[in-house]
Amino acid sequence: MLAANLPLLELPLETVLEQFNIFILPIFTYGLPLYINNCSNSTLQSIDATFSKFLKRYLQIPSHSNNAIVHFITSTIPLSDQLMHLAPHTTHAISFPPDFDGYQLSFLSSHAFNGENIVTPIIESIPSAFWMSRNIHAIPTQKRIRRRLCREIFDTEHYLLCMTTTFHPYPTLSCLCKYCNNHAHFFVRI
Repeated sequence: MLAANLPLLELPLETVLEQFNIFILPIFTYGLPLYINNCSNSTLQSIDATFSKFLKRYLQIPSHSNNAIVHFITSTIPLSDQLMHLAPHTTHAISFPPDFDGYQLSFLSSHAFNGENIVTPIIESIPSAFWMSRNIHAIPTQKRIRRRLCREIFDTEHYLLCMTTTFHPYPTLSCLCKYCNNHAHFFVRI
């Protein structure tokens, strides 16, 4: 058994995701079939932000990093998609008398998860420049190494190369390299 005082950043990704599923996911699944169909897009985005911020904190990358890349690297899907998939299966505790056999609750009839492939939209949302970065097969458990690797993969240290001193999370056409005065684009290394 893991020590209770072991920081979350020192654990492997699988264990961190399991901790999220044990302690945070039940908060969202309580009464899930009742509310999931009535959520606005902004509410679903807030739900997704909860999970993506959790993952970004673990990966030790800035909050403005691309969510699609985060989900691709961690092999996860947005939380709202997870909840949509779970909603029809969370009513297993409800039992009806035999006289009501064949009836369905009205709030479940409008909910239909069509089982679409969720990975395709995530991959389509990844900027093409990302594919020039380093390939990783596993996320390191050591937080110092994970931080260095993820910051390289997400190209979050553009400010070290760029002559433009104002904040801009991604390189623009006006970005010039401090060292060679050429265009400072994605994944240029010092």
